[in-house]
Amino acid sequence: MKAPNEMALRLLRAELEKNTNSTIISYEDSHRSGVIATIKQIKKEVRFLLHNNEAYQVYRAVQNTLKIEGDIVEVGCFEGGSTKLIALAKGSRSFHVFDTFEGLPDVTPEDGKTEFYKNQMTSSYDAVSKYLKDFPNVFIYKGLFPDTSGPIQDRKFSFVHLDVDLYKGTQDSLEFFYPRMNKGAILICHDYIYQQGVRNAFDEFFADKPEPIIEMSGNQALFVKT
Repeated sequence: MKAPNEMALRLLRAELEKNTNSTIISYEDSHRSGVIATIKQIKKEVRFLLHNNEAYQVYRAVQNTLKIEGDIVEVGCFEGGSTKLIALAKGSRSFHVFDTFEGLPDVTPEDGKTEFYKNQMTSSYDAVSKYLKDFPNVFIYKGLFPDTSGPIQDRKFSFVHLDVDLYKGTQDSLEFFYPRMNKGAILICHDYIYQQGVRNAFDEFFADKPEPIIEMSGNQALFVKT
């Protein structure tokens, strides 16, 4: 017989799915609850804008690509919440982190109607560096990517987390990372579902590529390099 709280959750999920376009995702099992607890703790430390399910998907993707050769990279770290989560999952891999730390660049017509605007999501390089100081092999670069990509031009990657919000940054990042990802590497991108510019950049880039774009729960999409 199911525990009372599980039965109540199932009933609530069924009612929600019946009457709305929403659902409830449970992370109560022992395999996942510890990761969710870590995500909740990070959210007490910094502004961490990924939903719990989105953050969980990033964490597991990092862990599940540890058997793939290559470095790990994140473009768009904001205050370092997702960065810390990735650092906890990455093992001994080198982890390269890029952000302008001055907020978003100019919004372009390709972004369509969006709530994003120039200089939004400003954060502090010094604060993020201090926040991550206890993690080995984490390298943080300040500036607009890919202008700052010099140190990783000759690197190969096993996992990429992309959260740059806008068309141009997404387009530039896909062009940079795609040929540098090893077979089996995963790239997860935030904002694919709800941001026209991000979706357009992905759809245009993969129009002639063999990999399918996989929509995820929340506001993410991923592809696995073949």
